[in-house]
Amino acid sequence: MTIEKESVVLRSQPATNSQAIDSIDINANVNVISERNGWLRVRYKGTSEGWIPKWLLESDNLVTDQNLAAHLLVASPIYSEQTTDSQQLADIDAGTYLIVNFESNGWVQVVYENQYGYIPTSSVELIHQDAIPESVPDPESTEESLPDEMTQEELEEAERLVIVRQENQAFLSAPDLYSDIIYTPSINQRFELIDITTGTDETEFYLVEDETGIRGYIESRIAALGSYSLNHVGTTNPGSLADATIMIDAGHGGEDSGAISLDNITYEKDVTLRTAEILQEKLEAAGATVLQTRSTDEFVDLDERTILSNEANVDAFLSLHYDSSPVPDWHGTTTYYFHEDDFDLADSINQQLAQFELPNNNVVFGNYHVLRENNRPSVLLELGYMSNSTDIDYIRSQEYHDRITDLIVAGLENYYNQ
Repeated sequence: MTIEKESVVLRSQPATNSQAIDSIDINANVNVISERNGWLRVRYKGTSEGWIPKWLLESDNLVTDQNLAAHLLVASPIYSEQTTDSQQLADIDAGTYLIVNFESNGWVQVVYENQYGYIPTSSVELIHQDAIPESVPDPESTEESLPDEMTQEELEEAERLVIVRQENQAFLSAPDLYSDIIYTPSINQRFELIDITTGTDETEFYLVEDETGIRGYIESRIAALGSYSLNHVGTTNPGSLADATIMIDAGHGGEDSGAISLDNITYEKDVTLRTAEILQEKLEAAGATVLQTRSTDEFVDLDERTILSNEANVDAFLSLHYDSSPVPDWHGTTTYYFHEDDFDLADSINQQLAQFELPNNNVVFGNYHVLRENNRPSVLLELGYMSNSTDIDYIRSQEYHDRITDLIVAGLENYYNQ
């Protein structure tokens, strides 16, 4: 497929507010992998995979997927969530113009009477905001009625912001973990993003500049871009675990085995699914609604896992994993979070995991796709080391899975009862 438009952005998810991976050159060729809800999943330059909006390619008027407005072609309800089964906030007449915050997977988010809501993209014509007729009153687009909407300048500033999120890390002279260390940045130190690059060992680095003008490299694993959390929902306040919707993500699956025990008998993909099944039973017994990203030995890519979470508007997303290391002495449990608003959820679960017999490695920032691209409260739990002889004996026992899932449920109960 040939891209015949300028400024087409390859994105990490089928959403205009998701991370930009690359900008596709006009007349460049892409390979279409699949199509979903008005978006094309494509491969660009043979290596980069992501999503581009088909509706943008087919539009004679749109030149970008940003600064959109919706012109309603038919009368339509505004829904509270991205599903027609959700609450209808209002009925909007055909011919109405509304400012669009973003388009995601066949839905546009708009603001109406100071409430965020969703309209199916199929019910609207997407236009640039400048194309709204001047004679049409648009009270929803005023600054007063959009107190939480960022200006374009503020958004661009957030996209250029890099925040160090782990202690005792290195500000490097080159995109190489073994290059000279310029200095050790403080936690939450801010830098300006200059570029994103990859080292010879495929490690991703941010080329950044500090406030004094010194340039260097920071490993992306230990830092976050300021724009990543703009659409993240920090708390959902269901009231109790019984009223919560929890998504369990059994890590790996299918051809992706994950970590393998040293004797090649136990596969991470199998034990994560085993833990997920037991955890689902216990959460449902506590009254929670439980969803799974996979319930069989199947491959589910990382994008699909976060899309499932975002579309379901879950109250918590729990990604289950088992660690591995070339250092045989490393063992125990670790709780990872990405978005700062998710620390309390991670800490509540980790306080319970710390009561288990295995060592606990605390709550740690983790730049993992299923956390970074997740708009819902989310944590990733490493529940032991497949590469450690002590841990693997626990992992293979039924008693372990019963105990560890009890602790996770207790952590969630404490979190929702705060």
